[in-house]
Amino acid sequence: MSAHVGTHVDAPSHVVADGEPIGRLALDAFIGPARVVDLPGRGEVGPDALPRGSLGTPRVLFRTGGKAFLSPLAAVRLCERGVLLVGTDAMSLDPEDAADLPVHRTLLSRAVAVLENLDLSGAPPGDYRLVALPLSFKELDASPVRAILIKD
Repeated sequence: MSAHVGTHVDAPSHVVADGEPIGRLALDAFIGPARVVDLPGRGEVGPDALPRGSLGTPRVLFRTGGKAFLSPLAAVRLCERGVLLVGTDAMSLDPEDAADLPVHRTLLSRAVAVLENLDLSGAPPGDYRLVALPLSFKELDASPVRAILIKD
């Protein structure tokens, strides 16, 4: 089984030369306050589609219906806003045909965690506590997780 199956976390080693593997990541980004944000539609989500003002949390989870992906500039803007983790209900934060994974590179090279293929169908937009711990596979570039949201 691939470590990228189902809901999973990607490690920096997935796209960054000499990046840390999943087993060496600190767990802080995977536990704590999170906000579910609706970004319905298909295709690329640019920086103008991101929520205005403060996100109010260092973890943001995008509910897209599984069809949208971030632009590299949107990823940069999220980094500038101090996020620790970006999650999505889509299979990837990048378009499926992006072999070089520019959004992954942008986030993971800046120590922002990537959480993909979430089931957010029962989570209306709002604030939650996220628990999505990766398994401690010492040298792998990803890990499946069981992600839960607890309504605050």
